[in-house]
Amino acid sequence: MSLNYVLVINSDITQQGSYSGYQFACELLKQGHQISQVFFYQGISNTNGLVSIVSDEVNLLSLWQSLATEHKVPLISCISASLRRGVADEQVAQEQKLMNHNLADGFELGGLGEFVTASAQADRLIQF
Repeated sequence: MSLNYVLVINSDITQQGSYSGYQFACELLKQGHQISQVFFYQGISNTNGLVSIVSDEVNLLSLWQSLATEHKVPLISCISASLRRGVADEQVAQEQKLMNHNLADGFELGGLGEFVTASAQADRLIQF
């Protein structure tokens, strides 16, 4: 039986919880389940395109981007949490008169309303 999941990432890109969330997402997809969205709330560093990964570490940003591309999984970065942590897309950067934008490719800004709607329609909500 296929279930619909929403994942919430509260862990920083350098923390195990974030990588565990990615691995869990991969396993869900491998088993034929659906992921209606991955919502990055406190784990905003996962969505920052300016994060520099050293060569001997797992490039989690790239892994999340591949997951989104290959499986059409929406990667939503909470807009208010993102702005508080210095992450913005091009449109928001222009509106807020910021010097630049740095939301990584494959991610989009979204609000808690989108998260609540997706969660209400999901069979399971899992937090990392």
